[in-house]
Amino acid sequence: MLWAIGFIVTFVVGGATGVLMAIPPADFQLHNSLFLVAHFHNVIIGRVVFGAFAGYTYWFPKAFGFRLHEGLGKAVFWCWFVGFWLAFLPLYVLGLAGATRRMQHYPETQWQPLMIVALAGALVILAGIVLTGVQLAVSIRQRDRRRDATGDPWDGRTLEWATRSPPPAWNFAVLPQVEGLDAFWEAKRRGEGTLAPAAGAGGAFEMPRPTALGVTVAFFAFVAGFGLVWHAGWLALAGLVGILVACLARGWRMDTEVEVMPDAGRAEAAS
Repeated sequence: MLWAIGFIVTFVVGGATGVLMAIPPADFQLHNSLFLVAHFHNVIIGRVVFGAFAGYTYWFPKAFGFRLHEGLGKAVFWCWFVGFWLAFLPLYVLGLAGATRRMQHYPETQWQPLMIVALAGALVILAGIVLTGVQLAVSIRQRDRRRDATGDPWDGRTLEWATRSPPPAWNFAVLPQVEGLDAFWEAKRRGEGTLAPAAGAGGAFEMPRPTALGVTVAFFAFVAGFGLVWHAGWLALAGLVGILVACLARGWRMDTEVEVMPDAGRAEAAS
């Protein structure tokens, strides 16, 4: 939630400054200045970095089966949030004062205090980056204590929180009965805590076998793209041929699925 709120605040300010730069007289003054640098980072860090951290924190227990250290997570957020504004708010002022980006030196000595504040903000952000690694290391070491035994650490509304963490490959061994938008949430509010199986559910089901096709195609697509960009026709052709061969090899395979019995699925989920 902290990351989500920080995203809203930071991105709104970044959007507002972007609107300001869309005004020709203002853009004539601010173009290629540190004001532009601050606006850009307002949008990118507020939207991409804060959003990525929010998703990372929220989905981590579902993906790996244990929660991240909450105290260190809050420290990471406040380092990023406070450090960001310390680093980039002075750049708005400096940009309005005429400081350009990518300058080798600055001729106005009165800019130095704000430059030092911006440097301090960058160091606070660096502390947040270091604490992110510390948080992950501590969480892994304490994973037994932070284990998500319920599969629903956030009291979620949607169906992914009705499975264990991390979820089995098939998600549900028996399809649940879903009668509304938030069926799992409603079941918890009624005190049931789980979803009843759907009518007629319970037979064996098929799951795709693991395959390296995706990684293989991605590699040859990179090779082909690299060749096209640099006008290396032989390299592009090699990449396209690799994609074709990988897809044909997959297409000729017959044993691409495995049958799973619901009882086996429930037994593994219980374990």
